[in-house]
Amino acid sequence: MRKIELVIHPVRFQILRAIGSEALTTQEIADRLPDTPKSSIYRHLKLLLAHSLIMLADTRLVNGIQEKTYRLDQPARLGVEDMANLSDDDHIRFFTTYALTLVQDFSEYVSKSAPVDMLADRTGYSEIAFYATTAELDEFGVALNTAVLKLLGNGPGDGRSRHKLAIVSQPLPEGRDA
Repeated sequence: MRKIELVIHPVRFQILRAIGSEALTTQEIADRLPDTPKSSIYRHLKLLLAHSLIMLADTRLVNGIQEKTYRLDQPARLGVEDMANLSDDDHIRFFTTYALTLVQDFSEYVSKSAPVDMLADRTGYSEIAFYATTAELDEFGVALNTAVLKLLGNGPGDGRSRHKLAIVSQPLPEGRDA
C-alpha cells in the first residue's frame, strides 16, 4: 500500500492528526474521535503500525490489560515522491478527502464556538489570485515556511491556543481572476 493511501484514508488521516506531536493511548485517540468505532480505530492503528507511520511509544499494564501508547514514527506529510505517478482520479479522490477534513474542522469550530467571533479567534477563509514567477513562488514558500517553523516550536500555555493553517496553491487559467 502506498504511503498516500495510508495517510489520506479518512479514518487514518483523523488518527494521525489526533496523535500529532503527542503520544496517545488507544482510549485517548478514541476520545478525540468519538464518531469512529473503537474497533475501527484498532484496525487502522494496526495498519499504521505495520507500515511504520506510527510506533509504540510505551506499553503498560492497566487492570490486567496491556495499554499501548502510540506516537508518530515520521511526519505524516506527503512528499513529491509520494505524489508521483498519481492518476487524475487519485488526485481528485485524495484532495477531496483532505478538503472534507477542512470542512469537518471548520464545522466543529462553528458548532462549538457559538456565537462565532472570527476576528477575536483570528479565523478566516479567503481566496486571492495573483501573478508570480516560479522564483517568486519559491521565495514566498521559503518566507511562509520560515514563519510557520517559528510557530511550530511553540508549546501550549502562555496564552497560546491551537490553530490550523491550510494552504492550497494551484495555477489558474488566464482570464480567471478571483
